[in-house]
Amino acid sequence: MASFFWGIFTNTSWASWFVAFVVIYYVSLWIASAGRKAPELTKGLYEPFVVLLIPALNEEKVISHTLSSLLKIPYDNLLIILLNDASDDDTSSIARSLAVSSNRVVVVDRYLPDAQRGKSAVLNHGFSIVIDMLKDNSETFGGRSPDDILIGIVDADGSLDSETLEIIAPFFLDPKVGQLQIGVKIANANFNLLTRMQDMEFVGFSSLVQVARDRIGSSGLGGNGQFTRLSALMELDREPWMPTALTEDLDLGLALVGLGWETRFTNKCYVHQQGLTRWRPLLRQRTRWIQGHYQCWRHIPKLMGASKVRIAARLDLIAYLLMVITVVIVTFLLITGVSTLLGLYDFRNDFLYFVPEGIARRLVSGFLMLAPIVAFLSTYQRHSDFRLKFWELPAFGLIFTLYSYVWVIATLRAWSRMIFKKTNWVKTPRVAVS
Repeated sequence: MASFFWGIFTNTSWASWFVAFVVIYYVSLWIASAGRKAPELTKGLYEPFVVLLIPALNEEKVISHTLSSLLKIPYDNLLIILLNDASDDDTSSIARSLAVSSNRVVVVDRYLPDAQRGKSAVLNHGFSIVIDMLKDNSETFGGRSPDDILIGIVDADGSLDSETLEIIAPFFLDPKVGQLQIGVKIANANFNLLTRMQDMEFVGFSSLVQVARDRIGSSGLGGNGQFTRLSALMELDREPWMPTALTEDLDLGLALVGLGWETRFTNKCYVHQQGLTRWRPLLRQRTRWIQGHYQCWRHIPKLMGASKVRIAARLDLIAYLLMVITVVIVTFLLITGVSTLLGLYDFRNDFLYFVPEGIARRLVSGFLMLAPIVAFLSTYQRHSDFRLKFWELPAFGLIFTLYSYVWVIATLRAWSRMIFKKTNWVKTPRVAVS
């Protein structure tokens, strides 16, 4: 048995085949996203009531900018609920000073010991408030039923494009649509190189992967900038946001898909959020995301048997959940390749054995190495607010490739946390809005 596993370890062909599959998968998504023409949706035909929940803990640096920007949205059927999670700064007073001049803002203060138990707890509190408002006085929502009320999530550092609510509303004319995610951009992308990398990451992912997956029916929720039909949340028959889920957005999206609700995505509008300006908070955040992604593997058995979900969507969602290990396998190939090159240990790799040696094999290898970053950069250039100069592209392609290895460190940290059963959640720090 030991020799069997040692043989698998020393012959890395399987890893190369896995990476080749991932490359082809993402290139296929790129082709699908590039060729996808967004459906024409007529604005104004349908205007559901939108409740925006803003979870806030010590957000005095950003909350005034966030609320001010949301109040400028020209949409009549809108209520903004600011959930102050027992902040010990001026978050509540700043929010209340803005709420005085607008009947569209409600400030709810949470208190210890019930407060500061994570984002899920705050959002569930907001959900319960909406349910109580619906039961006590449905006229608050213009007499609308839960089918015609949307719950949107905007982080305390977020702002929406002015036409966002007009753009998303027509998607919910389809009664099968239960949730929708909009694109994400980094507002301070030009602050430093790290924030630029995050902007490339978010814009590239949303406009390449999510657009294509919307065609398949497997796009996912990303937390900030998500909108969900109230009736879909009520059908869960539990608190919508799982307190133990480190990626409560992904968990919620998968739970609703399992019930047969469709998820949509649009990049015709964006939520703009702060990028992290320092490495340590970024690493903590990505570690939480990785660990939360592994937590969501528990949805795989249910997805396999979800007869209400198209087979293509089920397979894509399962592949998306499993491909979290890609960065580990890529790193394994890199280490074994360097080991063989330096003569430390001669790892065997029969990948591409069927391709003639010479130019043909080099072309195939070059394609597999360069295609993902070319697809990513071309997508970023099409959709970014901060496009790169053409002579900057090679350098930024290399830098972004190196930056992506932060996921390796985050994965190792996530594995350690899972081994020691650590599930605590650390708040993302903010910087003042200029």
